Amino acid sequence: MGTTDKRMLPYASMGLLADPPPWNEHPAAQPSRELGRSVLGNSISLFMPPGKSSPNTLVMGGVHGDESEAILLAHLLLARGCPAALIPCLNPDGALLRQRWNRNNVDLNRNLPAPDWSPEPLNPRYPPGPAPASEPETQAFLKALEVLKPAAVVNLHSYKESFLELERPAGEISERLNRAIDGFTEAAGIERRLSIGYPTPGALGAFGLANGLLVLTYELERGTSHHRVEELAGPLTRLLEELEAERFAPLSTD
Repeated sequence: MGTTDKRMLPYASMGLLADPPPWNEHPAAQPSRELGRSVLGNSISLFMPPGKSSPNTLVMGGVHGDESEAILLAHLLLARGCPAALIPCLNPDGALLRQRWNRNNVDLNRNLPAPDWSPEPLNPRYPPGPAPASEPETQAFLKALEVLKPAAVVNLHSYKESFLELERPAGEISERLNRAIDGFTEAAGIERRLSIGYPTPGALGAFGLANGLLVLTYELERGTSHHRVEELAGPLTRLLEELEAERFAPLSTD
């Protein structure tokens, strides 16, 4: 990738997503398989880490199409040779349309078959769809879980402020993983939180708790520069390496 203009905001990268980003052909690009197609027929790809057939961690970007900071970070991880399995953009239609929802105007992070899923949105901004896992993009993610059977999912988003959400207290996680998580939050200059602070029925956090998945949601700050996103790719890669090295089992759902 060439030199990044520090003045550029991530929205300038959106045009790259009309076709497979050019760095998918980078020498470090990883073997991939198609998980499915979006509402508009765009491919949703899963990239596997080099030399690994059973990664313990899945990274996912682009659940919300207007969160281009997260999509950019996912593709930077791919270019570096991501040590975990990776879905760079779960919602390619939303990315192309520059909207949060998919083409059916469903919020994919309210469409998961979590115990708290509800057909009634708490806010018009978060439409959950007509049924749990009604959307092809959600189905593609569930297929990735079926194929990989990972113990952890790292979910990349962007928000008005940056933090790492982990809906499990530190006492439920190994000392090694706590150190790795603390190292990442220190390097990124962010807090570790148990919750985003408002109800999110049908979201990945509740789905993970119900299914024994360790879910780490990394919220980048909206408007983070390309240069800063590039800087954050290194600490996040190190966290992913620790998640893979730990090889912990899926967590209890009790």
